Formats: sequence, C-alpha cells, structure tokens
Amino acid sequence: MKKIKLILAAMLVCAMSLAGLSACSQDTAPYEFTVGILSGAQIPAFELGTPGFQNRLTELVEAEGHQVRFIYQNAAGDPAMSTTIANTFAAQNVNLIFSLGTSASQQALPVADAANIPLVYGIITDPVGAGLVTSMSTGASSALPMETQVDLLEELLGSGLDAENRVAFLFTTDEANSVASLERLQAAAPADTIVPFGIPAAGLEHLTQHFINIAADPTIRAIYIPQDNQITGQMQMVQNLNRSQNPDRRLPVVVADLPIVEEGAVASLSVDFEANGSAAADIAFGILMFDRWPANFYSPTAASLSLYVNTTEAEALGFEIPSSMLDRASRTF
Repeated sequence: MKKIKLILAAMLVCAMSLAGLSACSQDTAPYEFTVGILSGAQIPAFELGTPGFQNRLTELVEAEGHQVRFIYQNAAGDPAMSTTIANTFAAQNVNLIFSLGTSASQQALPVADAANIPLVYGIITDPVGAGLVTSMSTGASSALPMETQVDLLEELLGSGLDAENRVAFLFTTDEANSVASLERLQAAAPADTIVPFGIPAAGLEHLTQHFINIAADPTIRAIYIPQDNQITGQMQMVQNLNRSQNPDRRLPVVVADLPIVEEGAVASLSVDFEANGSAAADIAFGILMFDRWPANFYSPTAASLSLYVNTTEAEALGFEIPSSMLDRASRTF
C-alpha cells in the first residue's frame, strides 16, 4: 500500500498547512484520485455495476473535499485484453483498479500486485475459489444465498422440491462460477432435486438436446440458470427451445441475473448489480482515503435481494405466477 500511504501523507501535510504548521502547494488540496475501471465484457450486469460504483465513490470522495477521475476500459470477453488494460492502468499510475467479472479480475491481479495498486472487484460469484481474496485484492461478491433460491423455486412451483418436483440446472461446465453455483444450490436443496445439464464453452449446439431431455422428464418442473454469461447471453435461443421442444410442458425459467428476466425468464430473486457496484465503492473509498481494508469481502444477504417477475413470459408459457410473488415484486414485465 505504498502508493496509498504516500497519498495520505501528502493529504496530512496539506491539512497541517491549513493550520499554519507547514507549507503546501495549492494543487495538492483537494487531491484527485484516479481509478481504472476494467469491465470484463459488455453484459447487463457489468453495465449496471459500473455506474453504481462510479456514482457512489464520487459521492463519498467529494464529501471529503476531494475529487475522483475514472478511466473506463472494456475487455470484450478477452482475457488477454484484460491483462493489456490492467498494464495500461499501471502505466497510467492509477490509484486503484476496479474490475468487473472473475476472469478480468484474475488477469488484473498479478499486474496490480506488481505495481502495488489496490484491486477492488465487483460482481463475482466465488472470489475465494477464484483466488481473489489477497492482501492486494478485495471487493463485492454477487454470490446468492442459495436458501433464497430454493425458497423461490418452491414458491413458484407451489410445492416443495422432491423426487417428483425437480429443477433442471442449465450451465456452462467450463465456467467456474457456474460450477460453484451448482454445488451450492445442490447443497441447499433436497438431495437429487437439482439436475445438472451442462454444456462446454462455445457449445450452444448442445442446448437443443438438453431441452429435448428436459421436456421428456416429467419430474422436472422448472429450469434454473445461474450467473452464466454464455447461456444468459442467448436467452432468445433458450426461450425458443423451451417453447418449442414440448408445447405441452413449457417450463418456467428462473435466472440468477435480474436484467435477464425482461429478456425471457419468468422470475429472478437476485442481486441488484448497481447496488453491488455501490458496495464495492464503499470498500474502495476506505482503501483510497484511509488505507482501510475490510476484514471480509462484501456478500449479498437475503434482505438485499430484489425480485423481478415476467408476467408476459409466464402467460406465453401458460404458467401462473403465484400472487404472493406478484405482490412483492420490485419490477414486473
């Protein structure tokens, strides 16, 4: 934290100057922090998390009489580009890097570590498993409390999960966050009620057969999709397959990403990604202003989740969303 400590020392000198205790040039007070923002891809979650971070950090820094400048770069899903962007930030001598997404954060961390720049991440499902909880890296996780997901599925289906009421878990097998989400959901749900249907990276052609198998299994009554960019990025395809493979058994699709509900899912009880970015900003502010690192990274709680429902999609599927969910939904489409 050498860079942060130097900044704090300069700010202290300025404070002493104002008290007539020493000299300080005008351009050191207020201080302008520079923060590099590395977005791993152009997806709705990151596009919401970025302004949440910027607005909150600006508010906090300006309340202390200082300024913050942001440099935004998007890696467009390319890990090599994430490394290049992180190196550019280091060359620009930024005070802190805010990274969105697991891959981008993993690529940025070695660069930040070598340059002694704090790394704060956002919208990451499993920061511990990803190796992102270090002396140089902390932030805001988007990992859902899985008990809330089981409760949502059971409320949606009007039945407890059991051998005759199971859920298909649609995910990318190469995506560490999705695998971790599968394990956590299976641990929270009754045994053998969460049925995995995985596809490899760049393996969207496997979805058709999966939907054929899902439609043929009468015990599967819903589909769950975690924070999996490959699959949620193809919600039109998911929607079409769900409607076409067995018109008599169109199933409600529950997603872990709130913005995806409008694109064709029935419901989501999940993280407000703008609030996730804001939580990361609170952490970044403590580091920038006071070299104060949290004891733990931020994790969402049941009370912080929002519920979105899509009545239009439910009607198209011939599915009725329980009134209890409609009454408390934050947004309805």
